[in-house]
Amino acid sequence: MIVIAVGALALLGLAVMPAEAQTPFGGKGQPVPATPPAKAQPAPAPPQSTVPAQQPPVARVPMSPDMKQQAEFQAEGVFPEMNRPGAGGQVQDAWSDAEPRAGVYVQRLCEDCVYKVRTREFMTTTVILPEDAVITSADPGDAIGFSVKIKAANKLAIRPASWGQDTNVNVYTKSGAVYPLYVRSETVNSMNVPDLVVKIVGREKPAAIEAPAPVVDDTEKKEPAKPGAPALQQGAVPKKDFVRHVPVDPAKFHGWGDYKLWGDDSLKPETVWRDDFFTYIRYGAKWDGMELASGYVTLDSIDELVNTHVEGTVFVIESTAPLITLKNGKRFLCIQYTGAKP
Repeated sequence: MIVIAVGALALLGLAVMPAEAQTPFGGKGQPVPATPPAKAQPAPAPPQSTVPAQQPPVARVPMSPDMKQQAEFQAEGVFPEMNRPGAGGQVQDAWSDAEPRAGVYVQRLCEDCVYKVRTREFMTTTVILPEDAVITSADPGDAIGFSVKIKAANKLAIRPASWGQDTNVNVYTKSGAVYPLYVRSETVNSMNVPDLVVKIVGREKPAAIEAPAPVVDDTEKKEPAKPGAPALQQGAVPKKDFVRHVPVDPAKFHGWGDYKLWGDDSLKPETVWRDDFFTYIRYGAKWDGMELASGYVTLDSIDELVNTHVEGTVFVIESTAPLITLKNGKRFLCIQYTGAKP
């Protein structure tokens, strides 16, 4: 019985043991799993601590009395000035030998003319229209490159933002007139002196010449003064001062052919004459678009500036001095009266 039981257990052990595959080399094969092994998962990282790491304490620097005083001043808005020198080299050499009136450009009023204006960076040019003009608006072609501002009834200022650019400015006045300006900007090292003032002389509406009232001798027709009537004061001045309103009397014109001229040919007129008050200069075909000169009279060997104005197409020098000089930049013309003295 015992032998039978041992044999049964041996058979049962053989049945339970897994089968082993045979190899050609007689070694034991690896067991073949019934299903493929699952993919290995990485091990979870340990949770990070939310407690910040402690930094070593930083020692505070004590504030000096100077720092404390500076902080108090800065809190009140008191900051020291900065010495900031410029780059230099921004001086225009053309001004060194320029004439006193080199930066003033004067042109006669013209209905079909374009007025040329030379500006310069870092400088402002003032354009003065005739005295009876009232500017209503100004329209620049380039409002970014050129700043145009109306300063008075007949004055406006032009300032370029940079150099090497040009534009136009149309100026409109109350009378309906339009003044076309061509504006150019140049650099600080330009050989040309810029226009600081551009003056357009003349009138939009010519002033009427007042004729003197006829004098009638009617003393015989006058009735004697009535009792109580106010008496005329001795030396009373009438309402209109006839000295300020001197009428032009062509009968008093003289001096044709009595003038000697020398100087620049571009300033020589066609005709020169005078009356008891003024000297008259006519340029003829040169008049349109001509840049008018400044008038000077010689007193004690010194040239003194004299007033001038325009009557139609005639340039009037408000003097009858025997020697008158016209100057325009470096050009000049001398006009000497050689006729008989009145």
